[in-house]
Amino acid sequence: MIAFLQFLGVKWVIKADKHKNLKFCCLQSKAAEPYMRVCGVDREDVLRRFLFVEGPGLYHQGSTAALKVLSYLPLPYSALRSLLIVPTPLRDAVYDYVAKRRYDWFGKDDDCLVLQEKELLERFIDRDEMINKG
Repeated sequence: MIAFLQFLGVKWVIKADKHKNLKFCCLQSKAAEPYMRVCGVDREDVLRRFLFVEGPGLYHQGSTAALKVLSYLPLPYSALRSLLIVPTPLRDAVYDYVAKRRYDWFGKDDDCLVLQEKELLERFIDRDEMINKG
């Protein structure tokens, strides 16, 4: 399972993912290209709504992706997967509302968490690219 998240989301998920169930990939990396191609999305799509690749041929975006990621985290976060029963258009409307305001509410961190904390590199499938850039 691979999540293409903005760094604010990555920091939070890495801290919450005690069992290291999830891997990550930077949207700008070469490693991201085959995943996006198979899913039929481009970088602009993923910038608006992050992409979660759950397995071969199984991917999600928007509110569904967020809830699927939460389902791999320990309780209480995984319990939020029950919100999948809410109709997708309603969930996505709430997701889009929060996404547009997230930097106002939570701030924006320009520092790269991964390159500051080398042990986190193992969680990224594009770690070689990140090391070579850093």
